[in-house]
Amino acid sequence: MPDIAVVVDRMLARFDVSRSPGVDRALACTNGDPGSWLVPTAGLLRASWNGEGKGAAAAAAALMGLALDTAAHDHPERARWTLHLWLAEHTLSALYGDYRLSQEVRHRLAAQTQRRAADDPVAVAATYPDLPPPRHFEAVPPIEREAERLVAGLPQDDLSRATLLNRLAQAAYQRYESGNTAALTDAWARARAALTAVTPDHIDAAAVGRTAAYAGVAWFRLHLQDRSAVEITVRAGRLAVDAVERARGHGAPYDRYEAAIGHFVLATALMSASADHLNLATVDEAIAHLEAFRTEGPPDDRGMYNVNMASMLGARGFLAWSPEDVTRSDELWAALERDLPDGHPMLPHIAHKREAATKMIGLMRTVPFNMSRLVGAVKPLFGDVLTELPPLQLDVPLAPPGYTSPGTGAQPGTAGYAGGRGFPDAAAQRSASAAPMSAAEPVWPPGPDAVPDPGPHPGPGPVDEPHRPSAPSLVDLPPDAAAAWRSMVASDGTPLDPRLLALAEKQLRARLAQPGPDDGRGWTASVLVHILVAGYTLRNDPTDLERAIRSGDEVLADLPRTSAHYIDLLSTVEGYRHSYGVLRQHSETVERAVSALLWAREHLPEGSLPWLGVSIPYAHALSDLSGLLRDPVRSAEAVRIMQDVSRWLEGLPEEAAVVGAEPVRARLRSAFDQVHRAVLTTDAYVRADDDAFTTAEDQWDPASEQLLPPTARFENARLALGRAMESRRWDRAADAAAVALEVLPLLTSRALDRDDRQEALRIAMLGRRYIMAAPQQGAAGLPDQITGTSLGRTGCAVAIAAGRTEQAMTLLEQGRAVLMSQDLEARTDVSHLAEVLPEEATRFAAVSERMLRAESGSAGEESARVREQHAVAKEWERLLTDIRAHPAFKRFLLPPTEQQLLEEAAQGPIVMINIDPLRCDALVATRQGVRHVPLDVTEGRLADTAQEFLDAVGTDRDSPQEQEQAREVIFGTLEWLWDTVAEPVLDAAGLTAPLPQDTPRQAVPRLWWSASGPLAHLPLHAAGYQRKSQLAERRSVLDRVASSYTPSVRALRHARQAAARGRAGGSYLAVAQPTGGGKGAGASAREVASVAQVLTGLRTLDGPDATPARVLAELPAAALVHFACHGVSDAENPAASRLSLTGGPLSVAEISRQRLPHAQLAMLLACHTARTDRLPDEAIHLASAFQVAGYPQVIGALWEAADPASARLTDQFYCSVRGYGSGVDVRHASRALHEIVHGLRTRYAKSPAVWAPYVHTGC
Repeated sequence: MPDIAVVVDRMLARFDVSRSPGVDRALACTNGDPGSWLVPTAGLLRASWNGEGKGAAAAAAALMGLALDTAAHDHPERARWTLHLWLAEHTLSALYGDYRLSQEVRHRLAAQTQRRAADDPVAVAATYPDLPPPRHFEAVPPIEREAERLVAGLPQDDLSRATLLNRLAQAAYQRYESGNTAALTDAWARARAALTAVTPDHIDAAAVGRTAAYAGVAWFRLHLQDRSAVEITVRAGRLAVDAVERARGHGAPYDRYEAAIGHFVLATALMSASADHLNLATVDEAIAHLEAFRTEGPPDDRGMYNVNMASMLGARGFLAWSPEDVTRSDELWAALERDLPDGHPMLPHIAHKREAATKMIGLMRTVPFNMSRLVGAVKPLFGDVLTELPPLQLDVPLAPPGYTSPGTGAQPGTAGYAGGRGFPDAAAQRSASAAPMSAAEPVWPPGPDAVPDPGPHPGPGPVDEPHRPSAPSLVDLPPDAAAAWRSMVASDGTPLDPRLLALAEKQLRARLAQPGPDDGRGWTASVLVHILVAGYTLRNDPTDLERAIRSGDEVLADLPRTSAHYIDLLSTVEGYRHSYGVLRQHSETVERAVSALLWAREHLPEGSLPWLGVSIPYAHALSDLSGLLRDPVRSAEAVRIMQDVSRWLEGLPEEAAVVGAEPVRARLRSAFDQVHRAVLTTDAYVRADDDAFTTAEDQWDPASEQLLPPTARFENARLALGRAMESRRWDRAADAAAVALEVLPLLTSRALDRDDRQEALRIAMLGRRYIMAAPQQGAAGLPDQITGTSLGRTGCAVAIAAGRTEQAMTLLEQGRAVLMSQDLEARTDVSHLAEVLPEEATRFAAVSERMLRAESGSAGEESARVREQHAVAKEWERLLTDIRAHPAFKRFLLPPTEQQLLEEAAQGPIVMINIDPLRCDALVATRQGVRHVPLDVTEGRLADTAQEFLDAVGTDRDSPQEQEQAREVIFGTLEWLWDTVAEPVLDAAGLTAPLPQDTPRQAVPRLWWSASGPLAHLPLHAAGYQRKSQLAERRSVLDRVASSYTPSVRALRHARQAAARGRAGGSYLAVAQPTGGGKGAGASAREVASVAQVLTGLRTLDGPDATPARVLAELPAAALVHFACHGVSDAENPAASRLSLTGGPLSVAEISRQRLPHAQLAMLLACHTARTDRLPDEAIHLASAFQVAGYPQVIGALWEAADPASARLTDQFYCSVRGYGSGVDVRHASRALHEIVHGLRTRYAKSPAVWAPYVHTGC
């Protein structure tokens, strides 16, 4: 088990916090038994709830995550760990507004459902807390009963009891509101149990209080004799208010809506109390909380304030014998009666109320003294009146789009009755000024000042004429800016290129610095803003968005409002200002953008293309503002606008649908579909309509997005994948992953520089949700680089969860070694193509050569080089399209199909191991098909194990005790790998027994490992019970099969094709540098001498001759190359991993660009030549670089190899592969290495780190 303190410190580093006293106390209470961690975890959560900060909650998440990763699958406390992990994330997001763990925790929770029945308590614990409320009229789902059983089995002091009981109470209350009156009994019982279980500091105390208050009021209305219900209800209402205020006191970001609802439920509880025993103080307190609700609540309160305030004013009028209060009550009833639609069920009730109020006012004028104290005596006389007066109304279902209680300005009412404080009035905004408003000035960025209405906009003509976008032609832009603009709006796979964006920015700023016509400045500035925002899209750095908005503001400040392109620029800037405001959750900034976009929209001809182009972002901004303010009125308006836009889009004449060669209507429709989905989702959220919310989220349709840029299509698919995973819809998740992986190659186009391709892939595969700021030096170690997941692995995991084993294998293959596969494409054997399509084969050779030159060229102007790379990339895509048009080459250079994958398993099983937080599985491909092997491991456990293992093999230790501890870690890891991964896989592959001792080398079966994630750092080929006393048992991979590795099946297929071409000739090359301490030669001299004894005519570069330039010059003629020098793995930039030579490094990127026609075998016994730290699924390391360059077989090392072992291995290996005469036969290189490592294991039986690093990659 990893060091608990290290795991917690690593989590704290992710949140940029240090240990608090509470964390120190919790760590002091932990031991090696995860079952004992619940007590310190509960302490951490309580500390976080009571103001100790997010660090305590993050530490709780770390402890529970570690428990789930390391303990047995059937551990009795797993359900409680799952619930406490959920509580930890809930605390971070709800109490601190920090969502950086949200997706990761959701992934972990989903993992707890795998390989479990739906009624398993662990699966219930992982699912029920996040389930949406039941739909109206929905039957009780089985999981609700299972959740009840789960709660019954929890200790009374378990922190999750209150949360679960509250969710159960809410579900029952929802059914009661749907008409199932019997469900109220369950709701009230569960709510009371939750209220008993909760403490005032609990994260869900406010929610428990609200639920219990609502249920209590409903219960009392039907059970007036139950006086205890009133007391419990009032106590629940007070908890709802106090819990929010308590959390706010600790800095919790509770919005006004949360506080408002607390005041409302307490007011309704007090109203129940006043109905039970008429008391003026109780009524006054209820009125005060209604006023607080009005102050804190949303503008559209669906009449909740008016209907309840009317009742309470009537009650107070009676108790205080105040005709004024009764008159105010009647005025509020009158306002409701006037505003409700005909036939509304509340109207008869209101009429009775008004009639009673009229009688009461007459009585008060007749009787001058207060008769409320004589209510018992006069009740028979005034029975008809009094029964109308006790108020008890809750929420009033009014017609959409909603209802704002009147109460502004001169509206009658008690003090504080003026409504909407703190919330802007949309109607007032519209009438205040026809220009962009400045009243809601955001903190940042400022934007242009309000300006007078410039009058009719001199833009497009009447709406019945065909309209053209007001932007000039792209020929008016500088060349690089025009090219960048095309790449931003194209849907043909043209990628966003950071180099091109930088060149475009430089050109556009230079143009803006020169005097010129206003129209040109407006258009130039608009393009500049879009270019800068494209940089934000690539880098995910908010400062890029800030620079874009500031740049636009600067030009807007000087641009005349009558300029033809003022509205174009204004709309562009404000659209992105809206995005920035949402990013910062700053409603004033979003409101500023909404006002400006409204002004722009009103100054364009309705129905014109420019009007449509502004209406879509306006509706989007308005919708997001409604979400920030919980304002259904604005949300309903955004929905209405989108409906109008849809009708206008469909009604556009054909001549207006295309401008030049651009399908404008189609592009607007694609943009519309995206925004429409977001607007509907926000509207459902604001209205708390869970059914509509789910429906809106489900509207993702990849077929409608074909005209969107690849980045947008990819991100939409990835978001759909995440949503499907949260709702456990594995089929939909697999479909979304397949779409994203299909688009992925467009994001890593050959038009990009190699480093930019690598960065684009990192963001795409790991996802924006997993990107973290670079940790401080030493603050977070390797697991932060090798944990997490990638799109390919997640796609494979969800496909397996959906029962699609074959698709899982395909998705995993698509997501592995993407850059390597692209590099290998240009080196594909085209002999068959040349037979069928000789002209295309010739073009293929020419374009691939041109592409290689474009990638490696460093001389000349940057702009020209970028344009050449983009041009040749387009030519490459056109060529592939032409080739695939022939029936025999439909899948030319496409990812392999399932059948093609199985064909590669003819020479031995191929084991694709998927390591994902959701689940871990092996897919074993043999001639007979694919076998799925579920693995009893977790991604987190593997990551920590990999870290411990690499520490143990990578550090020299002086003391015998430290050396022994390191050996134990290594032996233990190899045994664990055997039990959990290797043995189940070998059994599935039919390799169920050790090989006979006398098995000939050529008869040793072979197997190819293709591992992912943290497992790629561990020596699967060495897994087993390897202690000297256990070797006779022969429980190890070495005793059953000869192992090879391959980054992907495509890489293996390419290697086999390269080896099959039977390249003749070629020399032998050895490159040596000192590998000993200081300047000592180490084993390098002995290695080279061993090679020279076997290979006649060996060309040796050592010492000052072993420079990168000399090595690159010699490699094209070398069939076999042996490097006896140090290698370095670069964790941050894998392409910069390198061999250390005289005068400088020889990097992965430089090696990959070579084309080596005679290559057969590369020996790289330097350290870290076959390991990737940053992107393990990409296999960007020295061994794969030599494969790309042309070597079908590479022998390397996973970690620094011991000099004596490397020298011995070299000597024995070349003797083993020596052929007739002076040559070598490397066809059985993997079996030769297997045999030698077997012998090294015997020789170095006490030191597994010495014999285990050597690996064979390739065919």
